[in-house]
Amino acid sequence: AVTVADLSAERPAVWGWDLARDVNWTVGIALDAEGQMCRLERWHAPWDTTYERIVQHTAETAAWVDSTGVGDPLFAFLHRGRANFHGYTFTPLSKQQLMEGLARAIGLREIRLTAGVVANECKTIEFEHTAHGVRYGAPEGLYDDCVMALALAVHGRVKGPTFALPELVGTRSSPWR
Repeated sequence: AVTVADLSAERPAVWGWDLARDVNWTVGIALDAEGQMCRLERWHAPWDTTYERIVQHTAETAAWVDSTGVGDPLFAFLHRGRANFHGYTFTPLSKQQLMEGLARAIGLREIRLTAGVVANECKTIEFEHTAHGVRYGAPEGLYDDCVMALALAVHGRVKGPTFALPELVGTRSSPWR
């Protein structure tokens, strides 16, 4: 069962970012040190706006970012000069492992979610056994972006901050300007 709580006012310990360009949502979810959701960001925007928002919200906090397909070029720009951004490529196997980690964290009550879109997506996510493993996704007409961002944050929480901040030279600006 999903443990639902109010959004924590504590500082983010890790972010998970699921990227989208047109149809789906770009979603960022941060967990505090206790595993409680403390931030939820969700929007449709052009890449330059998405880039700037992610950098602003994440700052120097560890972040795991969808680096699959359309997310790969954006992740490359986020990672440039910022060692706190880690890419995660979705394959059938890696997505299954990610979702199993999320299910384990929810089942063991290691994380707490807010009511609303995130909890609803967690309750509606579907899976199907295939010849290549388990396929996860949202029912037709619904989204799984919050679930994926949450799963990335949980993955990052388990991995821990595996980075050292780089020396910063010059300024950072959007690569799309």
